[in-house]
Order: sequence, then C-alpha cells, then structure tokens
Amino acid sequence: MFRATIAIFAVCFACTAQERDPLRDPLRDSVEWTISLRGYMAQMANPVVRVYGTASLARAVCAVDSAAASSLYRDAIAGLFNISTSAFGERGTTVLPVASFSGLWKYVIPAALKCDPGLAAFAENQRARERMTAERVGANATLGRAYALINPQMPLDKQMMLDRAAQVGGAALEAGDPGTLDISTLSLLLSMLVARAPDLSDDLFVRSLDFVMSEPAPSPDGLQTLAKYLFTAPEMADRLDEDQDGRSYTIAGATVENFAATRNSANPDNIEALIEVTLKLLTIPAAVNRNPVVAYALAYQLLPRARDLMPDRAPELENAVLQLEAENAAAAAQVKAKLGALEDPDQESGDPAARASWLIRQIRNALASGQFDRARDLLTSLQDAPARGQIKALIDFAEAARAVERHSDQAASMANQLRPGIKRTLLYISIIANATRLDLALQVLPLASKDITLLPAEQRVRLLSALAAALVRIDVDSSLGVMSQLVTAYNDVRANPRKGKFDPSSVRRVYNPIASAGTDSALIQVGNHGFYEAVQTERGRQNFGLRGPGANSFTLGAFLAATGGVDPDRVSAIFRDLLDENTRAAAWVKLAEIRLDAARGR
Repeated sequence: MFRATIAIFAVCFACTAQERDPLRDPLRDSVEWTISLRGYMAQMANPVVRVYGTASLARAVCAVDSAAASSLYRDAIAGLFNISTSAFGERGTTVLPVASFSGLWKYVIPAALKCDPGLAAFAENQRARERMTAERVGANATLGRAYALINPQMPLDKQMMLDRAAQVGGAALEAGDPGTLDISTLSLLLSMLVARAPDLSDDLFVRSLDFVMSEPAPSPDGLQTLAKYLFTAPEMADRLDEDQDGRSYTIAGATVENFAATRNSANPDNIEALIEVTLKLLTIPAAVNRNPVVAYALAYQLLPRARDLMPDRAPELENAVLQLEAENAAAAAQVKAKLGALEDPDQESGDPAARASWLIRQIRNALASGQFDRARDLLTSLQDAPARGQIKALIDFAEAARAVERHSDQAASMANQLRPGIKRTLLYISIIANATRLDLALQVLPLASKDITLLPAEQRVRLLSALAAALVRIDVDSSLGVMSQLVTAYNDVRANPRKGKFDPSSVRRVYNPIASAGTDSALIQVGNHGFYEAVQTERGRQNFGLRGPGANSFTLGAFLAATGGVDPDRVSAIFRDLLDENTRAAAWVKLAEIRLDAARGR
C-alpha cells in the first residue's frame, strides 16, 4: 500500500513538474505528433509522395530533435533507393511533388546529411548516381517528350496530358544542366502550355528562371530565350503566342530579340520575376560578359515594364542600363536604333489606340493611389467602349475595397452593386476579415458562398481558402465548414480540371457567351500575389491587380497557417478526405510545421 502511494505521488509529481514546464511539454508533444505522421505518409499509394512527405517531416523536426529526424530520413532514403523508374513515368495520373529521381534525391539527401552527417554511408548509393547521370544526359530528350505531349488540336478535356507535360518539363529542369539544356524548346513548351493551362506554364516559367540562374555565371542568352514566352515584336503581337513569332537583329555579332510588345498571354507576375532575375544577373560581371549586348538589350527593354510594374526597382535597372551603355556605347547605339522607342507613343499623337492605352495606364495608377475621382474623370475620355465598361467595374471594386479598409457602413452595399464573381467575392471576404462583430460576418458569409459556387473549381479553391482564413479568427465552426467545401473544390479540380477559360478578349465580341454566364471569371487570372483582371485593348492587354484587405490566403497551406490555436486533429480530420495524395501530404507537413513553430514560440 505504501509503495503504491509513493508511486502515485511520484506520477502526480511528474505531472505537476510537466505542467510547470510549459515550454518543454508543448514542444515534445508537437514533435511526437509530427513523428506520428510517418504512419500517414507510409499509407500513401504513390511511392514518390511517400518519400517526399517523409523527408518533409524530417526537415520540420530536425531543428528540434535531430535524432528523431535522422530516423525519418532513414525511412525516406530507404524508400528513395527502392523507387522504380516507372514511378516517374509519363503515363501516370498523379502530379508528383518532384518529377524525377534527380529532383527527389536533391530534396532528400543534402538535407539529410546536413541534419545528421552520420547518414553519409547510408546515403551513398552507386545505382542512384548512375540514375542521375542518365537523367542528366537525357534531359533534352525528356524536354522533347514534354513538348510532344501537347498536341495543338488537343481537346480541352484531355487536361491530364497537360499536367503530365508540365511534370515532364519539370523533370528536365531537375536533372539537366543550364549549359546544355535546350532553352529554346523549354520556352516553346511554356508557350504551348499557356494557351491551355496558364497556371502550369506560369509555375514552370518561374522554375525555368531559377534553372537558368543556377549557373555561377548565368547566360543572358538563356534569359532572352525565356523572355520570348512573355514578349514579341509589335507587328507580331496578334499572332498565336504558342508559335513564338518574333523579330530579331544581329548586333555586334549577337542576336537581339525585339521585345517591344507584351504577349497577350503574359502574366504580370512573370514579368516582375524576369525583371528581378535580370537585375540579379546584371550584378554578376562574369554573366554580363558572356554576352553584354544581349544583357543590355534585355535590360533596356525591361526598363519601361519596371517603371510600370515595379517603380521601386526601376532606378536600379536604369542605373544598370546606363552603366552598360557607357561600357558598350557602339553596340548600345545600334540596339536603340533597331528597337526604337519602347514607350507608348505620346497621348497626343492622334492614334486612338495609343490614347486609350495611355488613359488606361493613368486610370490604373490613379486607383493604386486611391484617387477614385481622378480615375472616373479619366474614364469619361476613354472611347474604347468595351474597355470602358470593364474599367468602370474595376473602379467600383477599388473604391469598395477602400470602404472595407475604412470600416465604412457602405462597404456591403457597394459590393452588392458589382456583378457576381471574383471581384464581388473578394469584397465579401474582406468584409468578413475586417468585421468586428460575428453577426455581421455571418450575414455576409452566404453571399460569398453563393458567388463562389458559380466559379470553376480552380478559382473556388483560391476563394474558399481565403474565406476560411477570414472566418477562423471569429468563428472556428464556420471556418471549418468552409474548409469542407474547400476539400470538395480540390477534389473537383482533380476530377474536372480547367473547366473555366481565361478569355479577356471576350468582352470585345458582339456575341459573348462567356459574359452571358453572369460572372467575371473569364477576365481574371491568379498570380503569385493574388488575382488580377486583364483589360484587352487594341494595343494589347493591361492588367489590374485585385486586392481586398484581409483577403490574401489563397491556398490550403495559407489557410492552415491562419488556424493558429485550432485543434490540429480537428482540422486534419477534414483534409483526410482530399483525394490528391500530393496535396494531402503537403497539408500534413504544413500543419506539423505550424505546430512546431507555435511550440517553439516562433
């Protein structure tokens, strides 16, 4: 009896001691919870997802418990070496987290050795190195297969082939070498994809930029070739983007492309990404010296875009252009002579299309600075009727978003005046995110849900993520209810991908079946920073960013990051119904990272 009493006392004392150590217990619990996810990863049917997911858990745990991470890494490494070549085959139906054995090896092995150098002997595998060598040697053939997967007459219902094409293109990047990979074929692949699956081409473009820039001295020619995906000569602007028709000149022995016109399919986020990597290249003398003429021509032609899209970065690019001019005066003069003026003609030139382009740009700048009256005054001078109607709605949206930001009582009624679709939904989500009373937020919730149901699955995923994140701070039950709808939308993307069509030129047609559908879906695309709406004019396309205060969590991962102190088991019980293993595994990993960061006080 006495011993039993002592034992009970000891247990209670231990419990009390743990309760008095709030830093250790939550962290230990979080580590153990993360390690337990090893079992969920082991249940994944796809071996690539299994290995990638297990290695991701190890990455999350390593900073806290290197021994536990080492054990997870051992599982991942063993799985890596047992993956067959067919697991990365082009006939599969699962879009993988990495597209090649080389990509998976690079994700697992370096991080494992950094976490536990003692894994070096376990991680050494001659067969693995032979596989990576074979993939590197065959990278151009892999890229060719990716291009061949896209048939110009491909029916839109053959969407899985597009996913596979992007996947195989990614495999070429993971295994290839920037000095030997055929960047021209890569750029053509991007242009073939963009007309059918812009989300895939945009993602692959960003990866392609990273690939070209991975050399110690990146090639200006490589960047110029990738830029053909975004730009062309003005006289070629109306031709099919997938053909990449353009005009080039030979200047001082270098081939310089005319990029004065932006392609209709170009995503402004991609233009910004190209500007950023070009700025980085210009700081590497060895890179510039590989072809200073092309480096100058690319920077010179990007400068007007930087002034328009990234005014804070424009002075840096301008200084680089001036320095290159001073170092290569003769070649720079020839570039200017061949390319001519890069800005739009003067607004008073008498060209109606040029005048309309100038007005639209001025309206966009006025909206960015909150000058709504000036924007409406400018709109009265715009003679392009289709563009005028579209921009009026954009002004109304921007003004309503400002009303939400200022907690105006008029915000909801202003939102109600807009056409159903993405813009109105963003405003409803913003109202919920900024609501100070639960009853007001719940009044708007059914309005947002109703508009979201009208949209294609890919857009529903983005908006439901933002809606769930906006709700979680004030009503967890409603937020998790929206999360269930989010899972359904993800599953719809898998079953019926890309049922919507991005077609901003539809507003200029006499018969417009897209507009008759009643939403603004066809006019809007998703970029890295959210949604943007494209206004098609006679002189090309101009893009308006759509920003709603508080509406900024457009993925499942972003929503999970917003869940904070919500019971992770309650959250994870919902996304267990995700059919896509890649998405489900990523959700587990994100939830584990959130728990570990919270326990560490980060």
